[in-house]
Amino acid sequence: MAVSDFLFVCLLSALPGPPRISVDDAILQLFPINKHKCHKIDPIRDIAFQLYTVHNPLQPQNLIIDDDKLLAESHFNFSQPTVFYFHAFFESSSTLSATLIKTAYLQRGGYNIILLNAPRLEAGPWYYTAARNTEIVGQYTAKLIDYLVSRGMYLPSLHLIGLSLGAQMAGVCGANVKSGRVFRITGLDPAGPLFKKWPKHLRLDSSDAEFVDAIHTDAGIFGFPRNVGHVDFWPNKGISPQPGCTKIEVKRTTPDNTLALIFCSHWRAYQFYAESVVNPHGFVSVPCESWQDYLDGDCRADLPITNMGFYVDYSAKGNYFLKTNAQSPFSME
Repeated sequence: MAVSDFLFVCLLSALPGPPRISVDDAILQLFPINKHKCHKIDPIRDIAFQLYTVHNPLQPQNLIIDDDKLLAESHFNFSQPTVFYFHAFFESSSTLSATLIKTAYLQRGGYNIILLNAPRLEAGPWYYTAARNTEIVGQYTAKLIDYLVSRGMYLPSLHLIGLSLGAQMAGVCGANVKSGRVFRITGLDPAGPLFKKWPKHLRLDSSDAEFVDAIHTDAGIFGFPRNVGHVDFWPNKGISPQPGCTKIEVKRTTPDNTLALIFCSHWRAYQFYAESVVNPHGFVSVPCESWQDYLDGDCRADLPITNMGFYVDYSAKGNYFLKTNAQSPFSME
């Protein structure tokens, strides 16, 4: 890359923009911000970390690497577990997936909930750049985790959760934490396009944490088509269309949302997970070799039945299958 090109890219990155608009809750911006070409991270505009707790459920408190004053003035509770949520392509920390996950954990109480906010780096329609930026976002988040651990956060209580591109960020993050091994990463329909051909260090896999679970709902289209975790859940076979996501059903329930037509099945992953946080008996899943074996009742007896999502049994391994309802509540239990 020529020096002039590098300077131009960094100049674009330093501008207040790029100009952007929100369409059906999706963020579109005029040009991409490629952090592989300009590595300086603005801790507010590029990658921000927003803390929510029961003491500040509506307004976030920003956390910045090495800023002890901000951390001390926040409601971060070192005696409670911490959840990081990584949003998807087109998204930010204020879009529906992040809001639903945050609300579910706030309803439980007793958590530090940290929402990643990187809309400039994950904006549409620039998918290739957004996908490449997942490496930068994951590595940068790992530095915040190492900082929090150095100040007293208990690493085994940490849970990383990511949707689509966010799941790939979470994998990179887990692999780059230097203060120890992240206990759990949950991938919500991890992104498939490009990542199917990229090496493991750029995507989520079972080596990134002590326990990696994944919920597949749009495998082979927007979602990753193969196993990525210690346990992989395949609700309704894990493919599109999920129940309630046919064209007729989506037009009936959300007639004015174009993106819902495209991403309905992909989004089911975060909707299932958020519901699981507040339903201890939901999403009972069965270990099977295939969807057809599940339908035939010819499943494995040597592995435990478990719950998909929050209440997963950490001894679960392999592929698990289940059916869901077409609308919320999605669990059939």
